Amino acid sequence: MRRDMSSPPEVEILLATYNGERFLRQQVDSILTQDYKNIRVLARDDGSSDGTIGILSEYAERYPDRFRIMELAGPSGGAKENFLRLMEQSTAEYVCFSDQDDVWLPNKVSRTKQAMDELEFKWGRDCPLLVFTDLCVVDDQLNMLYESFWTHMGIDPERISQLAQLLGKSVVTGCTAMLNRRLLELSLPMPAAALMHDRWIALLASVLGKSDFVRMQAVLYRQHDRNVLGIGRNAEDGLMGQRKRSLRERIQNFRRNRAVYVEEWKSCQRQARALLEMHVTALPKQKRDVLSAYLRCETSGSRIVRIATLISYRFYFVGFAKNLAVLFHLWNIEQ
Repeated sequence: MRRDMSSPPEVEILLATYNGERFLRQQVDSILTQDYKNIRVLARDDGSSDGTIGILSEYAERYPDRFRIMELAGPSGGAKENFLRLMEQSTAEYVCFSDQDDVWLPNKVSRTKQAMDELEFKWGRDCPLLVFTDLCVVDDQLNMLYESFWTHMGIDPERISQLAQLLGKSVVTGCTAMLNRRLLELSLPMPAAALMHDRWIALLASVLGKSDFVRMQAVLYRQHDRNVLGIGRNAEDGLMGQRKRSLRERIQNFRRNRAVYVEEWKSCQRQARALLEMHVTALPKQKRDVLSAYLRCETSGSRIVRIATLISYRFYFVGFAKNLAVLFHLWNIEQ
């Protein structure tokens, strides 16, 4: 069926839910009242035991042309897998991801679509393209906690084009992202080593596509006692609103979390290896060399080479304790 050329291109919102009845209606309403007028929601529930499915069914009945629910073939096992199933069933030219407990500002889709149009004009529709925004962090009653998620977490969105810094710390929060069909297709199949769908997509856009960001807080990013994802323990990396710790507290925190930091490093290594192996022939030489150097930090038989490579490429996490843990790990690897 040919699209009515008088209407804007369809944007499909991939909504992943699990026991989200508490805030779901508010989120869905904020999507369906966007000022961009050609939006369709594709929802998938991951086996909720509360009233989530009933709420989804209610919207599907009220908006049969704008709201569709995927048939559930059994729980997928997590947020990444839930979004992956949605991506596999998506059909639109442009796709956004939605969590179940946030609130979108009315111009979120239109502003990101405008930036997407500018990328397409510059690079063409056949180029994998990604647009993302900042968020405003709020509590369960939508009271502001941090005006800018980027500022609070020390995120520099410019790092989307700096692969060496992107490997250890993504700058893209999935619920702010819009991607075109080419990037979505490039993201599938998604390897098990991918840490999250949004981190994998950001890496692909960085090495094989183009990205842009809009400096606006387009999402009220709700933090509450049942967040599946959120600022969580990573709030320790925030640059604002954090109490200064004593030296003793810092040492205790480092000892307590050292193994966690090292496992995070290893997870990033596995993700980078999957990216290199899956797309080695398509990667520009510069990107391929960066990925190879990143893996060399873990695999070289020389501790001097491992640490020198880390420092020269600036393969850093955000946070002194994490980087210190990685340095200790690389110095003590037994080959």
